[in-house]
Amino acid sequence: MSDHRPSDAIEPPDPFEGLVLDEEFVRSATVREPSARARMLAERWRHEPPVDPGGRRWSPGGSRPPRRRRWFGWAGRAQPPYRTGRFGRLHRFRSLSRGERWTVVLGLLIVLLAVGGVLFEPQRAHTPQLARAAGGPGRPSPSEDRALPGGGVSAGSRCGTRGYHRFSTAPVSLSLDGLSGPALLLAAQGFRGLDTDRPGEFTFDLRLSSGSATPMALSGPLGPEGVAVEIEGPDGLVAGAYGLPATVEGAPYTSDGRGWLISDHGAVAHVVLPAAALCPGVGAQALATGLALRTDGGNTITGPAPYTVTVSMADPEVGELRRALGVLPQGEVLAATNRVPVRAANPS
Repeated sequence: MSDHRPSDAIEPPDPFEGLVLDEEFVRSATVREPSARARMLAERWRHEPPVDPGGRRWSPGGSRPPRRRRWFGWAGRAQPPYRTGRFGRLHRFRSLSRGERWTVVLGLLIVLLAVGGVLFEPQRAHTPQLARAAGGPGRPSPSEDRALPGGGVSAGSRCGTRGYHRFSTAPVSLSLDGLSGPALLLAAQGFRGLDTDRPGEFTFDLRLSSGSATPMALSGPLGPEGVAVEIEGPDGLVAGAYGLPATVEGAPYTSDGRGWLISDHGAVAHVVLPAAALCPGVGAQALATGLALRTDGGNTITGPAPYTVTVSMADPEVGELRRALGVLPQGEVLAATNRVPVRAANPS
């Protein structure tokens, strides 16, 4: 075949002359074929744009969403720049999400409550105010003396007073065994609720004895001034009344029919203290519990009642009989209490 090119034509240089297709040529290429995974993702994103974990959509051509940095000290998570002191702790707390912050706060509250209970619970039993607030009848508030239903007068003006007794010698007139001279002993006590009009009443059964072969003539209602009842606790007087009437069983009337002849065999007097005699702020049910002696699981007395009740009366016949018998205590007052007598509590 003949060459039809002109004789003076210049042949262009061959662009592939001297080209060596080695590894260096491949590495220096400016355009590279995308990988199979890149082609797969590009095809998927063409129909469904990717979603950022924070809830924002973005596309390969758009701006890259900011990357949130979290830290909890767990493996595999980014750690913040190391900081110390108060500002470092504040920075770490602010870097948490809202839910994580609430978790931290609730955890701290639980720890504080647990530590507070451990630190302060042992002292609670030794704090009188806390103990009374938890299970006591309440703190008494001063009131005024007023007539009670059924007879007698409340000692409201003495509410909160410590050591108050209508008969001042009542504490030294207590009888321990009732065997030496005139005696008044507390045989039983209780509380009963009634109805909405009458919130309740405290009842006391008293054992009366002349303590000798000579009978003791007591005038009604039980002594000329009636019966006095005082209930005292850590906050002073919580209930009190004087001039209360009494009913007597097991004893004959005096010749004038206005009193009773109390012999050595004894008689029982019944006295009622209405709940209206309680000081303002004092609960009847809780006070009834506070009048019971402390006992253990075997119903053995282990200590006195938290609240002390004193029942007393006065009659000149008591003083005359004591002087005639030459016994102690002297005076015309008879008194009984729910405190455990020394000889009864520690027999030997």
